[in-house]
Order: sequence, then structure tokens, then C-alpha cells
Amino acid sequence: MTVKRLLIGGSLLFCALMVWGFLTFFEHYTEERDRGWGPEARRNWFLAAEQYLAAVGLEPRRAENLSVVNGLSADATLFIASSSLVYNPQRVAELLGWVQSGGHAIVVARTEGFDVEEQRSEARDWLLEALDVSIMQGHEEYDFAQPLQQLLGEDAELGPQQSPGEALREYNRRIGKGDSTQKEAQAEIAREKPRNPEVEPQDLVSLTSDSGVEFQLHFNASHLLYHPGLDDNTVADAPVFWARVWRDDEAVPFMQFERGSGVITLLTDSEIWHSQRIGHFDHAYFLQLLAGNGEFVFLTRPRFESLSYLARKYAAEGFFASALALLGWLLLRARRFGPLQPAPEVRRRSLLEHISACGHYYWQQDHCEQLLRGQRAELLRRLSATDADPGSRHKLAERLSAATGLSEHDIIASLWGIPAASEESFTEHMRTLQRIEAVL
Repeated sequence: MTVKRLLIGGSLLFCALMVWGFLTFFEHYTEERDRGWGPEARRNWFLAAEQYLAAVGLEPRRAENLSVVNGLSADATLFIASSSLVYNPQRVAELLGWVQSGGHAIVVARTEGFDVEEQRSEARDWLLEALDVSIMQGHEEYDFAQPLQQLLGEDAELGPQQSPGEALREYNRRIGKGDSTQKEAQAEIAREKPRNPEVEPQDLVSLTSDSGVEFQLHFNASHLLYHPGLDDNTVADAPVFWARVWRDDEAVPFMQFERGSGVITLLTDSEIWHSQRIGHFDHAYFLQLLAGNGEFVFLTRPRFESLSYLARKYAAEGFFASALALLGWLLLRARRFGPLQPAPEVRRRSLLEHISACGHYYWQQDHCEQLLRGQRAELLRRLSATDADPGSRHKLAERLSAATGLSEHDIIASLWGIPAASEESFTEHMRTLQRIEAVL
């Protein structure tokens, strides 16, 4: 018993020492992993813009189509992600009417389908036509550099789906393998991550707000806007404000029109307020300046939920509809009563049934009178009595009565009488004509 107790005590003491050593020498640390954008951010490109506007005290929301204009207040702001959403003259009139009452519309001109050679778009743009604005070819396609390019170096390979955290971990892994010295690695990582991409100064648009604050914008100027009022101050309904990227540009990346008490801001860069670019330069501040005092409505694109989401949302309705359909099918199949009758025997009709069916068909289609007249005409031709007078008819009826045994009255009625009006009289006349034909 003593040895056993010593073993138990020693085991407990060893376990206690192990726990103490683990708690003493174990290092606690927290690792934060960047998993990229969430599902909502991937679906909604303007999620960061909505959150920013909410943070500054505005009321952002999303709309499905342009009919939302009918319910907007005069101090609201409507952002339209593509002028193609204003798809007919009636919608243009509704939008301009709301702007004249004091609303502010921010519209991105549609540049998809722009023909570089012909300098025009393939599809008709009703809003641009109403504003007398046209699309022009701008500068070369912009290649927006990754903000981490400056941190990781020009040789860093950044995939389009690669998150900043993954890029940093890949860079650290390369450093650990000897791609750079430890001192250089520490210096690179210690450098502050840049917020803005590498942009040439002449590609930036510098503006000044009413309060005197100067801010910079970086537009994608691959397509620009042109209005005759940019060159001629006497043109009516010309834009009241615009800014050029380069001084010698004929067209501009954005312009503003005054219509009544409201303003229309027209621009060509559809991604300046996307989540990946709203943090560059002063894009978010520019959006705040354009916003009114009321609600801010985003009209981006029709939203179509996934099939799995719709299946989960309407699962209960689908189940009850299927149950009702099954119940209706069971009631339909259970309508008969009594024992199951054998299937009727399939056989061909007899000649008599066929003749009877044909006769009924001809009688229903009023063809029997034509048959009776044809049979009469043939017999009268053979008897040479087609144009016989009453005396000749009476003599002929006497001779036929003696030959056939029929009464003279029936013979005269069948050969020269009124056509049959019933199935029985038709049958009787045809039988009389057939007996006359038999004795000829």
C-alpha cells in the first residue's frame, strides 16, 4: 500500500508540475486573419459608401427601379449607377421634374458599347440626349495600382482575388527564405501602408469646396463628357460647373447642370465610389459634398437573389403548395366508385353500322336531299319523263304501279313530289325509287 500511495502521489505531483510549466512558459498571442470581403460587400459594390454616409448622419438606402422618384422629397439625393436605367422619355421627364422641384441627381453615364472609331455609343441614351451631352474617347485605359505595391515592391505579384493579409504573408514567407535580409524586411514592414495608389500628379483633379477646403479626385478618364456649352458660353442650358483632368482636354470627366431648384451631376467613372476606391484620395468627401440634407438613395442595378436563397425563403410556401397539389391529384384519382370495369373489347364495325353512321352523317349535313334529287333525275332520264306534263305523269304512274305493285300516289310523290323532310320519309322515297329501278 505504501508503494502504491507513493506512485499516486508522484503522478499527481508530476501532473501539477506539467500544468504549472505550461501556464508559466506558454505564450498567449492573438492572430488576426484577413478573409477578404464578406458576402454583402461582394454583392453590393457601394456598401462602403452607404456606411460612410450613415456615419456622417445621412440616411442611405437602396431602390429597385426609377419609380422611386415619385416618392422622394425635394431635399433627397438619388444616385443612378448607369444612365441606361433611365430607359425611355417618360422616365427622363419624371427625373427632370423631380430635379426641378429641388432634388439632386448623381448619374453615371453609360460607356458600355462605345465605338471608338465612330465616337458614339451603340445604344441610345435618352438622358444624355435630353441634356445634349455626348461621350468622347478620353485618355488611355487607367491601370489602378494596388496600394500595397509600394509596400511590397514593384516585383510583388498581387492577384486580383488576393487580400492584403495574404499578400503580406506571402511577402514574409519570401523574406524568410532569403529573398531579402532581415533588416530590409523590418524596414519594409515598418513603413506605413499607403492609402492612395500611385498616380501621376497631372492625372488628379483638384477642387475647392465652398468652405475653402481643397481636395483631390482621381477619375478614370478613359471616357469623357462633352457639351457645346464647354466652348460656348451663350449656349442655353449649359453646365454650370465642370473640371478638366488635363488643361488641353476637350471633354471633362464630370459636369453639373442646374434645372429649376435642383442639380444634376453627370460623370463617367462608375467606380469612383466603389468599396475598393472610395478610400482613395478625397472620393468619400466628394460624395458627402454632393449629398443633400435628406435621404440618399442608391439606384445601382436590379438585384436578383440566388436560387438557394429563394428556396430557403419560400420553403414553407413551396411545401404547402406541393401538399395541396398532391391532395388535389389524389382527389382527382379517387372520383370513380364501384368495382373497376373491364376495358371494352376493340372490334371493327359491321357494314350495317358503317352504312347507318354514314347515313346519319349525311342527314346532319343536309346532303340527303341532294342524294334524293340525283336518284330521281337518273330514273326520270331512263323513263324519258324529265319534262313530262301531268297527263303523261299519270299514265306513267299507272304503268309503274302495275309493274311494281306500288300505289300511284307513292310513285308520283317519290318521282315528282316535295323532297323528304324526315328520316322516315327519305327512307320511304328511296325504297320506292329502288323498286322502280328494279323493274326497268
